[in-house]
Amino acid sequence: MDVFLQYLFVFFVSMIPFLEVTLTVPTGIIAFNFSTITVLIVAVFGNAVSVLIFIFFGAEIKKLFNTIYNKLRMKDRTPSGINPKIKRTFDRFGVIGVCFLSSILFSSQIGATTMTTLGGSRSQVFIWTNLGVGFLAVILAILSVMAEELVSSFVNLT
Repeated sequence: MDVFLQYLFVFFVSMIPFLEVTLTVPTGIIAFNFSTITVLIVAVFGNAVSVLIFIFFGAEIKKLFNTIYNKLRMKDRTPSGINPKIKRTFDRFGVIGVCFLSSILFSSQIGATTMTTLGGSRSQVFIWTNLGVGFLAVILAILSVMAEELVSSFVNLT
């Protein structure tokens, strides 16, 4: 496979919510045999582009999905407001904590969209979400390198 296409794979798959760097960092390091730093840069940059799109268009995307959902149900539903669990988490950890943790726990795009729709500063959401993604990417890179070395040591035993 062409190296350029492999880099494009890492870049674009890191933009997909829930796959992000969890798939692309190990794939780039183990399967494509790229340097760790290169994979980190490409994967985090791809995710940052996606987060930026979700931050600026998240509210509109949410409105679109609600409109489609209501049309499929054949009746309008009044917005129910903020989920109390989300509100408590937001109050407890603030924008910084929620953005950083959402990158690690579930999806950076969903966390960034939620925080901007709850009134978080776009720049603060962008910075802390990407710091969380970068932290997760570094951890995954370390684990990928260690796993690759472990597997190769098992293979060389025979």
